[in-house]
Amino acid sequence: MALDVKSLAPEARAAFIKDGERFSSEDTLDQANQTLNAYLIHGSRLAPFGFVPEDAAELKDARDALIEAGVGRESKRISKKIDTAAHAAAMRDGQGIRLRARSVLAGSKRALLLAGQTAWVQKIDAVLDQDSAAADDAEKLAKQLDALQALLKEPLIADFAQNRGGPQALQDLGAQAQTLRETAKTKAEPRGTPVETETLDLLDGIIASLTRTAREAADAAARELAEPAIATAFELSALYKRRAKKKAEDPG
Repeated sequence: MALDVKSLAPEARAAFIKDGERFSSEDTLDQANQTLNAYLIHGSRLAPFGFVPEDAAELKDARDALIEAGVGRESKRISKKIDTAAHAAAMRDGQGIRLRARSVLAGSKRALLLAGQTAWVQKIDAVLDQDSAAADDAEKLAKQLDALQALLKEPLIADFAQNRGGPQALQDLGAQAQTLRETAKTKAEPRGTPVETETLDLLDGIIASLTRTAREAADAAARELAEPAIATAFELSALYKRRAKKKAEDPG
Protein backbone atom coordinates (compact mmCIF):
# COMPACT_ATOMS: atom_id res chain seq x y z
CA MET A 1 0.00 0.00 0.00
CA ALA A 2 1.40 3.38 -0.98
CA LEU A 3 2.31 5.75 1.82
CA ASP A 4 -0.37 8.38 2.46
CA VAL A 5 0.79 10.74 5.22
CA LYS A 6 -2.52 12.61 5.10
CA SER A 7 -4.42 9.55 6.29
CA LEU A 8 -2.30 9.05 9.41
CA ALA A 9 -4.08 9.19 12.73
CA PRO A 10 -3.25 12.42 14.62
CA GLU A 11 -1.59 10.44 17.43
CA ALA A 12 0.61 8.52 15.00
CA ARG A 13 1.51 11.70 13.10
CA ALA A 14 2.52 13.48 16.30
CA ALA A 15 4.62 10.50 17.45
CA PHE A 16 6.45 10.26 14.12
CA ILE A 17 7.14 14.02 14.04
CA LYS A 18 8.51 13.98 17.58
CA ASP A 19 10.75 11.01 16.75
CA GLY A 20 11.83 12.53 13.44
CA GLU A 21 12.99 15.76 15.09
CA ARG A 22 15.89 13.80 16.56
CA PHE A 23 17.41 12.93 13.19
CA SER A 24 18.78 14.82 10.21
CA SER A 25 17.03 14.07 6.92
CA GLU A 26 20.40 13.28 5.34
CA ASP A 27 20.90 10.50 7.90
CA THR A 28 17.41 9.06 7.53
CA LEU A 29 17.78 9.08 3.74
CA ASP A 30 21.07 7.18 4.04
CA GLN A 31 19.48 4.72 6.46
CA ALA A 32 16.47 4.16 4.21
CA ASN A 33 18.75 3.39 1.26
CA GLN A 34 20.85 1.05 3.38
CA THR A 35 17.82 -0.83 4.71
CA LEU A 36 16.18 -1.08 1.28
CA ASN A 37 19.39 -2.46 -0.21
CA ALA A 38 19.53 -5.07 2.55
CA TYR A 39 15.88 -5.91 1.90
CA LEU A 40 16.64 -6.72 -1.73
CA ILE A 41 18.94 -9.50 -0.50
CA HIS A 42 17.30 -10.74 2.68
CA GLY A 43 13.76 -9.39 2.52
CA SER A 44 12.10 -12.72 1.82
CA ARG A 45 13.32 -14.02 5.19
CA LEU A 46 11.84 -11.23 7.30
CA ALA A 47 8.06 -11.61 6.88
CA PRO A 48 7.72 -14.37 9.52
CA PHE A 49 9.56 -12.10 11.95
CA GLY A 50 7.44 -8.96 11.58
CA PHE A 51 8.70 -6.97 8.57
CA VAL A 52 6.49 -7.58 5.53
CA PRO A 53 6.63 -6.39 1.89
CA GLU A 54 4.07 -3.67 2.65
CA ASP A 55 6.48 -2.24 5.21
CA ALA A 56 9.29 -2.20 2.66
CA ALA A 57 7.03 -0.45 0.15
CA GLU A 58 6.11 2.18 2.74
CA LEU A 59 9.79 2.70 3.50
CA LYS A 60 10.53 3.17 -0.20
CA ASP A 61 7.70 5.71 -0.52
CA ALA A 62 8.99 7.70 2.47
CA ARG A 63 12.51 7.58 1.04
CA ASP A 64 11.27 8.81 -2.34
CA ALA A 65 9.32 11.63 -0.66
CA LEU A 66 12.51 12.83 1.04
CA ILE A 67 14.32 12.84 -2.29
CA GLU A 68 11.45 14.79 -3.87
CA ALA A 69 11.79 17.35 -1.06
CA GLY A 70 15.40 17.90 -2.13
CA VAL A 71 17.18 15.99 0.61
CA GLY A 72 20.50 14.69 -0.65
CA ARG A 73 20.67 16.95 -3.70
CA GLU A 74 24.16 18.12 -4.53
CA SER A 75 22.85 21.62 -5.24
CA LYS A 76 21.73 21.92 -1.62
CA ARG A 77 25.14 20.76 -0.39
CA ILE A 78 26.91 23.22 -2.68
CA SER A 79 24.63 26.03 -1.46
CA LYS A 80 25.44 25.17 2.15
CA LYS A 81 29.17 25.18 1.37
CA ILE A 82 28.86 28.58 -0.30
CA ASP A 83 27.01 29.99 2.72
CA THR A 84 29.68 28.62 5.06
CA ALA A 85 32.51 30.05 2.94
CA ALA A 86 30.78 33.45 2.77
CA HIS A 87 30.38 33.49 6.55
CA ALA A 88 34.05 32.64 7.09
CA ALA A 89 35.14 35.34 4.61
CA ALA A 90 32.91 37.94 6.29
CA MET A 91 34.38 37.09 9.71
CA ARG A 92 37.92 37.29 8.36
CA ASP A 93 37.31 40.63 6.64
CA GLY A 94 35.45 41.97 9.66
CA GLN A 95 38.34 41.15 11.98
CA GLY A 96 40.71 42.82 9.50
CA ILE A 97 38.80 46.12 9.37
CA ARG A 98 38.37 45.96 13.16
CA LEU A 99 42.14 45.76 13.60
CA ARG A 100 42.69 48.64 11.15
CA ALA A 101 40.08 50.84 12.81
CA ARG A 102 41.59 50.21 16.25
CA SER A 103 44.98 51.21 14.86
CA VAL A 104 43.53 54.41 13.38
CA LEU A 105 41.94 55.25 16.73
CA ALA A 106 45.13 54.47 18.63
CA GLY A 107 47.06 56.90 16.42
CA SER A 108 44.35 59.52 16.78
CA LYS A 109 44.27 59.02 20.54
CA ARG A 110 47.94 59.96 20.83
CA ALA A 111 47.35 63.10 18.78
CA LEU A 112 44.35 63.98 20.96
CA LEU A 113 46.41 63.49 24.10
CA LEU A 114 49.10 65.83 22.79
CA ALA A 115 46.36 68.37 22.08
CA GLY A 116 45.09 68.12 25.65
CA GLN A 117 41.79 66.43 24.68
CA THR A 118 41.89 63.98 27.60
CA ALA A 119 38.11 63.45 27.71
CA TRP A 120 38.15 62.06 24.17
CA VAL A 121 41.22 59.97 24.94
CA GLN A 122 39.28 58.36 27.79
CA LYS A 123 36.31 57.66 25.51
CA ILE A 124 38.56 55.93 22.98
CA ASP A 125 40.25 53.92 25.75
CA ALA A 126 36.87 52.82 27.10
CA VAL A 127 35.78 51.40 23.73
CA LEU A 128 39.14 49.81 22.91
CA ASP A 129 39.35 48.19 26.36
CA GLN A 130 35.77 46.95 26.24
CA ASP A 131 36.33 44.99 23.01
CA SER A 132 39.97 44.04 23.40
CA ALA A 133 39.46 40.69 21.64
CA ALA A 134 37.71 40.06 18.34
CA ALA A 135 34.32 38.35 18.72
CA ASP A 136 33.90 34.89 17.18
CA ASP A 137 30.21 35.50 16.40
CA ALA A 138 29.11 37.52 13.35
CA GLU A 139 26.54 39.65 15.17
CA LYS A 140 28.88 40.35 18.09
CA LEU A 141 31.68 41.30 15.71
CA ALA A 142 29.26 43.59 13.82
CA LYS A 143 28.44 45.33 17.12
CA GLN A 144 32.15 45.87 17.76
CA LEU A 145 32.45 47.48 14.34
CA ASP A 146 29.41 49.65 15.16
CA ALA A 147 31.14 50.92 18.31
CA LEU A 148 34.34 51.76 16.42
CA GLN A 149 32.32 53.46 13.68
CA ALA A 150 30.45 55.57 16.25
CA LEU A 151 33.75 56.84 17.64
CA LEU A 152 35.13 57.71 14.22
CA LYS A 153 31.94 59.66 13.47
CA GLU A 154 32.55 62.02 16.39
CA PRO A 155 33.56 65.34 14.75
CA LEU A 156 36.69 65.94 16.83
CA ILE A 157 37.94 62.35 16.46
CA ALA A 158 37.10 62.42 12.76
CA ASP A 159 39.16 65.58 12.42
CA PHE A 160 42.20 64.06 14.13
CA ALA A 161 41.79 60.79 12.16
CA GLN A 162 41.39 62.57 8.82
CA ASN A 163 44.98 61.92 7.72
CA ARG A 164 45.33 58.63 9.57
CA GLY A 165 42.98 56.49 7.48
CA GLY A 166 39.86 57.58 9.32
CA PRO A 167 37.54 58.24 6.35
CA GLN A 168 38.26 54.88 4.70
CA ALA A 169 38.00 53.02 8.00
CA LEU A 170 34.67 54.70 8.69
CA GLN A 171 33.30 53.62 5.31
CA ASP A 172 34.62 50.05 5.60
CA LEU A 173 33.28 49.60 9.14
CA GLY A 174 29.72 50.34 8.02
CA ALA A 175 29.90 48.14 4.95
CA GLN A 176 31.46 45.20 6.77
CA ALA A 177 29.02 45.36 9.68
CA GLN A 178 26.18 45.05 7.17
CA THR A 179 27.88 42.12 5.42
CA LEU A 180 28.37 40.34 8.73
CA ARG A 181 24.69 40.69 9.60
CA GLU A 182 23.60 39.44 6.18
CA THR A 183 25.77 36.32 6.40
CA ALA A 184 24.66 35.71 9.99
CA LYS A 185 21.03 35.84 8.86
CA THR A 186 21.69 33.43 5.99
CA LYS A 187 23.43 30.97 8.29
CA ALA A 188 20.62 31.16 10.84
CA GLU A 189 17.77 30.63 8.36
CA PRO A 190 15.65 27.56 9.12
CA ARG A 191 15.40 24.56 6.79
CA GLY A 192 12.16 25.87 5.36
CA THR A 193 8.68 26.97 6.36
CA PRO A 194 7.16 25.39 9.49
CA VAL A 195 5.01 23.17 7.23
CA GLU A 196 8.03 22.02 5.22
CA THR A 197 10.03 21.33 8.36
CA GLU A 198 7.15 19.37 9.91
CA THR A 199 6.81 17.29 6.75
CA LEU A 200 10.51 16.42 6.80
CA ASP A 201 10.30 15.52 10.49
CA LEU A 202 7.28 13.32 9.76
CA LEU A 203 9.10 11.47 6.96
CA ASP A 204 12.21 11.15 9.12
CA GLY A 205 10.11 9.64 11.92
CA ILE A 206 8.40 7.17 9.58
CA ILE A 207 11.74 6.06 8.16
CA ALA A 208 13.26 5.72 11.64
CA SER A 209 10.31 3.59 12.76
CA LEU A 210 10.39 1.33 9.70
CA THR A 211 14.14 0.83 9.67
CA ARG A 212 14.09 -0.03 13.39
CA THR A 213 11.30 -2.53 12.74
CA ALA A 214 13.33 -4.06 9.92
CA ARG A 215 16.37 -4.28 12.17
CA GLU A 216 14.44 -6.04 14.95
CA ALA A 217 13.01 -8.52 12.46
CA ALA A 218 16.51 -9.08 11.06
CA ASP A 219 17.87 -9.70 14.57
CA ALA A 220 15.20 -12.32 15.24
CA ALA A 221 15.69 -13.96 11.84
CA ALA A 222 19.46 -14.04 12.24
CA ARG A 223 19.19 -15.80 15.61
CA GLU A 224 16.59 -18.36 14.58
CA LEU A 225 18.16 -19.11 11.18
CA ALA A 226 21.73 -18.93 12.52
CA GLU A 227 22.62 -16.40 9.82
CA PRO A 228 24.28 -13.38 11.50
CA ALA A 229 24.78 -11.74 8.10
CA ILE A 230 21.07 -10.89 8.06
CA ALA A 231 21.35 -8.77 11.22
CA THR A 232 24.55 -7.16 9.99
CA ALA A 233 22.92 -6.08 6.73
CA PHE A 234 20.17 -4.23 8.61
CA GLU A 235 22.40 -2.36 11.06
CA LEU A 236 21.25 1.19 11.83
CA SER A 237 24.71 2.63 11.23
CA ALA A 238 23.42 5.71 9.39
CA LEU A 239 20.69 6.47 11.92
CA TYR A 240 22.87 5.98 15.00
CA LYS A 241 26.36 6.77 13.83
CA ARG A 242 27.93 6.45 17.28
CA ARG A 243 26.04 3.31 18.15
CA ALA A 244 26.14 1.44 14.86
CA LYS A 245 26.38 -2.05 16.40
CA LYS A 246 23.98 -1.62 19.30
CA LYS A 247 20.43 -2.87 19.24
CA ALA A 248 17.95 -0.30 17.93
CA GLU A 249 16.08 1.78 20.47
CA ASP A 250 12.42 1.33 21.14
CA PRO A 251 10.59 4.02 19.13
CA GLY A 252 8.46 4.81 22.15
